[in-house]
Amino acid sequence: MRVLAPSRAVIVPAMPQLIVTAVGPDRPGLVADLTQHVYDVGASLADSRMVNLRGHFALLALIEGSPESLTSLRRKLEGDGTRMGLRLEMYEADTAPTRAPGGVPYRLKVYSNDQPGIAARVTALLRQHSVNVEELETRIESAPFAGTPLFVLEGVVTLPSGTSVRKMREELATLGEKIGCDIDLDTI
Repeated sequence: MRVLAPSRAVIVPAMPQLIVTAVGPDRPGLVADLTQHVYDVGASLADSRMVNLRGHFALLALIEGSPESLTSLRRKLEGDGTRMGLRLEMYEADTAPTRAPGGVPYRLKVYSNDQPGIAARVTALLRQHSVNVEELETRIESAPFAGTPLFVLEGVVTLPSGTSVRKMREELATLGEKIGCDIDLDTI
C-alpha cells in the first residue's frame, strides 16, 4: 500500500484586475471591438454585463491580466474609445474579497404596475437588514391584460448569516401590500 504525503495548498496570488465602464450609442460589432482589444493584449474578460438600453450601449467589465497587459489595454482603450463612440472609465480593482462570509444568496422578484419609487423602497428595506444586492435588473414590460406598463425588478441578494428568511419574506410582503407590488424571495 502506498501512502501519499498530505498535499500542501498552493496559494496563487490574485491576478491584477481592471474595471472598465463604457457607454455610447449601440451598434453592431461594438462588443466584438471591445473584446478584441482585451484579447489582443493577452488579458481576460472575467465578469461583465453588457446591455442595449433602448439604443444606448452600456458595459461594466472586470478584466484580469498581467500588469503589463492591463497597462496596454488602458492605452488602447483611451486611444480608441472615442473612435468607437464610447465614453470609457477605467480603474484598478481591489483584489481583496468584499463579501461577508456566511451570507446566503436568494433570488428577488418584484412585479407591479409601473410607479415611481418601487426600487428605492424595496432596496431601502433590504438595507435595513444589511442585505447585500449582488445583481439587480429592472425593466418595463408591456402588460396588455393590466392596461398599464408592468414594472419588473429581478435580482440576486445575499442575506447575512442569521437573518430570518421567514421574517424577511413577511416584511417584503407587507411592503408589497403597501405599495401594490408582488414581491418574491426564493432560494437559488
